[in-house]
Amino acid sequence: MERHSDSLRVGVYVGEGASHSWTWFVDLMEMYGYGCVRLIQEDDFPSLAPEQDVLLVSGGDTFAVARALEPPGARALQDFLDRGGLYIGSCAGAYLPLNSSKAPLSTFNFVKCRINNLTRDLPPVHQMPLKFSTRYGCDYIYHPVREDVRVRMEGDFPVWGGREISVPLYGGPPLNLSQDIVPKAFYTGFTDRTRFLTDREIAETVYVGKVAACEKLFGKGRMVLLGPHFEHPWFPEGNDIIHQWIQSHVHPDKQAVETEMGRKKQKRKGRQMGEEILSPRLHKDLKREISNMRIRANAMARQSVHWRIGAKIYEPEKILHFVEAIWKRLTGRGTPSSGSVAESLQEVLVDQAIECNALLKTLGSKIDSGEDSEALAGEMFTSLRSLVVAFLGIYFGYAESQ
Repeated sequence: MERHSDSLRVGVYVGEGASHSWTWFVDLMEMYGYGCVRLIQEDDFPSLAPEQDVLLVSGGDTFAVARALEPPGARALQDFLDRGGLYIGSCAGAYLPLNSSKAPLSTFNFVKCRINNLTRDLPPVHQMPLKFSTRYGCDYIYHPVREDVRVRMEGDFPVWGGREISVPLYGGPPLNLSQDIVPKAFYTGFTDRTRFLTDREIAETVYVGKVAACEKLFGKGRMVLLGPHFEHPWFPEGNDIIHQWIQSHVHPDKQAVETEMGRKKQKRKGRQMGEEILSPRLHKDLKREISNMRIRANAMARQSVHWRIGAKIYEPEKILHFVEAIWKRLTGRGTPSSGSVAESLQEVLVDQAIECNALLKTLGSKIDSGEDSEALAGEMFTSLRSLVVAFLGIYFGYAESQ
C-alpha cells in the first residue's frame, strides 16, 4: 500500500458508543496532513470501512459499539483487514476486537489475548468509584489508575524504539502476553500525575510489565491495539508514535524519518471554515450559536454533575471537547465569501446548531433547579455529536456533493 499522506483514506468511527475522544484522532490526522478523513457512522460502517486505508476507533462504550456495528460491521472489518487496511483501536477500540464469550462482543473475536484488569472480587476503591469498574458477566473490568502512565516502546519500533514516554490512561486495557500478538509497548510505571483509584500496590500488579500496545498481522492488513490514549492532543510523543505506525504500514520498505517534536509535521490539509466554504450570513449565524454553546458548556463544567449514558459516565467537560472541535476550525483566518457548499446544506448545519444550543440551555436549567437531567443529557450528546459530524463533513469536503 504505497500512498502519500494527503491521499491516504482514513476512516474515523463516530457512531453509537464512540466518546468524544474520536475528535482527538481527527485532530491528529489533520495535524500530520492526512487529508482524506472520513467520519463513519454505524449505519455506513459496512459499506465505507472496507474502502479505507486506515480505520481509527476511539474510546467509549465497547458494548454499545459492538451492538451498533453488529455482524455486518464485523464482516466489514474483516474485509478491511483482508484488503490490507490498518486498524488502530484506542481504549474501547482496543477492547472491541479481543476474544470474548459475551454477546455482542463475541461477534468481534479477532485477537486472542487476555486483559489483566478482570476480577471476580473488586479491591477497595479510594476515589472516583463511578469510573472504577464495569460489570462483565459475573466479573468486573476495573481500572486502578487514571491519567498519566509511563510506557516503553519496544526496540524495533520506528523512531521511538526503546524510549519511555508518558501517555494518558482512561480505562484502556493492560494486556497479558499472548502468541497471537506482537507487543510494541509495555507499561513501566506511573508519574506524579497518575491518579490512584485503589492501592498503588494493586495498580502495579495490574499494569507494570503488561502490554500497553501491540499489533497483530492479518495477511496484508494489521490491527493495532492501544491501551492508553496515544492520540490525546496534549501528548505529542504519543501522537507521533501513531503517525509512525501509519507510515511504517503504508511504506513498509522505507526507513522511518525521525521527527523532532512537531518540526516535521506536515502542513494541515483541512480547510478553515472562514475560507470560502460558508456564506457570510451563515458563517456568522453558526459562529454565534457555537459561541453561546461554549459559554454554557464552560459554566456547566463548573457544576458537580454527571450522567450515566449506556455503560459510561459523562461529565459536562465532555461537552466542551465537542464544541471546541467546531470552534477552533470556525475561527480561522480569512473572511467568509460566497460559500462553496450548497446553501441548503449550510442552512441545515445552522439549524442543527440552534437545536443543540436549545437542548444545552434546557439542560443547564434542569441542573440549576436540581431536576433529573440524565435523559436530556443523553439526547443532547447525541445531538451534539451529530452536529460535529455534520460540520466536519463539510470541513473535510466530502459533504459538499450531498
